[in-house]
Amino acid sequence: MTPIAPQEFWLLLPEMVLAIFGMALLIAGTMGRGIGSRMAAVASLVGLAVATILVVWTQGQATMGAPILAGMFVLDGYALYWKVLFLIATALTVFLSVRVIEEGGYRAGEYYSLLLLATTGMMLMVSGFNLLSIWISLELMALSSYILVGYFKHERRSNEASLKYFVLGALSSGILLYGISLLYGATNTLALPELSRSLAQAILHGDLLSAVGWVLLAVGLFFKVSAAPFHVWTPDVYVGAPTPVTGYLAVASKAASFAILVRIFYQGLAPLVIDWQIVVAAVATLSMIWGNIAALTQTNVKRMLAYSSIAHAGYILLGVLAANETGLWALMFYLLAYTFFTLGAFGTVVLLERREYAGETVSDYAGLARRAPFLAACMLIFLLALTGLPPTGGFFGKVYLFAAAIEAGWTWVAVIGVLTSAISLYYYMSIVVQMYLKDSEETTPVLMRAPGLALAIGFCAVVTVILGLLPGIFVDLAKSSILPLAWNLL
Repeated sequence: MTPIAPQEFWLLLPEMVLAIFGMALLIAGTMGRGIGSRMAAVASLVGLAVATILVVWTQGQATMGAPILAGMFVLDGYALYWKVLFLIATALTVFLSVRVIEEGGYRAGEYYSLLLLATTGMMLMVSGFNLLSIWISLELMALSSYILVGYFKHERRSNEASLKYFVLGALSSGILLYGISLLYGATNTLALPELSRSLAQAILHGDLLSAVGWVLLAVGLFFKVSAAPFHVWTPDVYVGAPTPVTGYLAVASKAASFAILVRIFYQGLAPLVIDWQIVVAAVATLSMIWGNIAALTQTNVKRMLAYSSIAHAGYILLGVLAANETGLWALMFYLLAYTFFTLGAFGTVVLLERREYAGETVSDYAGLARRAPFLAACMLIFLLALTGLPPTGGFFGKVYLFAAAIEAGWTWVAVIGVLTSAISLYYYMSIVVQMYLKDSEETTPVLMRAPGLALAIGFCAVVTVILGLLPGIFVDLAKSSILPLAWNLL
């Protein structure tokens, strides 16, 4: 085993600091009446800001792409890109959460502690260079998420969602771990570079153990990104969880899962690229078709966005399927845009909510353009982006993904993506019709009782439009952060 230099631990300083802030909030929440909601939110934002600064600093201290801590982790441009995105997504989630936690009367310290710990797990996961370190980091994210989903402990829907998420999540983690154990048995390694080289030899000898192992590993990862047919947890969990948590799962958790799926497939399973492309094509196709068709009949906005999330998992998988540089940077660009327009949409739901769960149906948006012009305009931008229409980042994101799939020869999958995007226009525009063309019995203007929340929604809307008007800047950023195509190096 490669010896570990003590100074290498300092390269994980951002994760350590974020975990310390999380544990401090947890301890503070248990003292007396606990820490106040706004104070806990401010402390969380400070922790996220410090972690962001340290992420940039540690990347400058490390040799880019060189493994650390005996090959368990790696610091490269790919990890830096995702870590900054997770920190931004978590900060926006904090803004979405303040009013919800205050009005619900729940302990704020515990809530924000779990958010920071889940983010810590995501950051460790995207730097993971060994299947064991990846799995442990993933479990830190997952265990924190299970509790966050059930945070409204006096609400039956929240409890049911948490239990369902925990049971199915534990099952998927077990499948994932069993796949890892089979791959270890077949290759005698868990490190991604060595795994790739050993799998190349295993293929030559027709080893069945490695084939079963990578399939089980893929199944576990598909569950984490809520791709069909491994999506059964998604609708109920999205509806039952507190809405800020739903947005966090739809954005940060999904991005982290896709980030590590790409690293494992591209750097660990590179010799199997032809095999896993077939599986990814099938899963992407099923996700796009089922997600969009199921969303057509939904009247609950959160459930509609849940099925939309399944469909978007299919679109994002096109970038994985392409197995080329265009697919890599297109996937990274799309998840960047997806972060802002999805969190913005859930933020709008939060602002309209009353008593934790009210205000979630499509009919609740009737006449919103007259009662809250700003909010309706922002929601329109988010819905256009979700559909994939200009002038939003969602438009160019989908164009790049479809182009990557066509470039790689998967034209039929790209065509299905285009057709299912056209289907999504119906259910997204049903909300627009309610906002701008329907009258409501409610004529009272929507009060912007949470300035921070309104600011976060406006910020997401502005960034969504900027990504649509100036995509080149962000595409260049993604291109500078992509992984090398490992199969070209074998």
